[in-house]
Amino acid sequence: MEVRISYCYAEALLGMDRDVVLKIILVDAIFILELIIRNDNERKESDDFLIMDQMDFIIFDLVLLEIQLPFFVLEKPFNLFYPNCSNSFSLIDLTFKFFEQFNVRKILPKNVKIEHFTDLIRIYQLPQLQSLPERQPVSTMVTLLYSTTQLHEAGVKFKVKSSKCLLDIAFEFKNGVLEIPRLELYDQTEALIRNVMAFEQYCFGEKTCIRDYYLFLDCLVNTTRDIDLLCDKGIIRNYLGDNKAATSLVNKLNIHVSWSGINPNHNHIFKELNDFYKKPSHKWEATFRHQYLSTPWRIASTVAAIILRVHIHTNSMFYHPNSAHCLIASQ
Repeated sequence: MEVRISYCYAEALLGMDRDVVLKIILVDAIFILELIIRNDNERKESDDFLIMDQMDFIIFDLVLLEIQLPFFVLEKPFNLFYPNCSNSFSLIDLTFKFFEQFNVRKILPKNVKIEHFTDLIRIYQLPQLQSLPERQPVSTMVTLLYSTTQLHEAGVKFKVKSSKCLLDIAFEFKNGVLEIPRLELYDQTEALIRNVMAFEQYCFGEKTCIRDYYLFLDCLVNTTRDIDLLCDKGIIRNYLGDNKAATSLVNKLNIHVSWSGINPNHNHIFKELNDFYKKPSHKWEATFRHQYLSTPWRIASTVAAIILRVHIHTNSMFYHPNSAHCLIASQ
């Protein structure tokens, strides 16, 4: 596989001694295979699994772009070890099981082809590649003019999208409901996202779909108040312990990232959000709802005030001074 492998690495690595490079790749491949096979519940020996305490760190290291092994490099020795393996014990099945914590859409390994582990993490978060929307030129990009808190004050209702696919963002203009898939932020999230985005940028050209989601999120978040609101609505689950850190993370993800195209669906949503905000009736309705109907106590107070007002108005009609004077005089 030496020639095929050489097409997958930078010239700096290939300038090293040939035997050294192949030994590095072989040792890495055997370690990864041993790790994945032992992770299988039916086959691992718990008393011999000496690195169990380090598994979380190892798993996140294995998805870093700069240390990827092409998946075919793993498949070749695996098939030598298990020449008669059944489909239930294929390498792609074991790989899915090993990285199941990232498989948010619960996709099945059947017919899935991957370049390496970083590619797999990207696939977990996207729909079928053939259903990806056609890109629009950057020059057609619509700028979202308002942040999460501003849109909320104008009546936009933020809701968690049940879909786990990051591209499934939708806005219903009539009811003002913006649905966004949930994002969970951990200490390792930034490194994971940056690696997937870097892989997209250098290998997929215009199909930078993961970047699209974080660009959309970045447009919504300007201050910590925006993160606070998204957390309150369940769209963001922040395990960083600090919403300031979450705000900084979201705002930094798109720095130094090139834009080769725009998601047309996001462009359409930005335009509709801008139009929704500018409609005065939406602001009036939202202001009334926030001031008078935001809690049960406020609703009760508002209803009581309306009843009292109606009562006073009704009584004033029957006890108008002029009307009373005329009635007495006639009697």
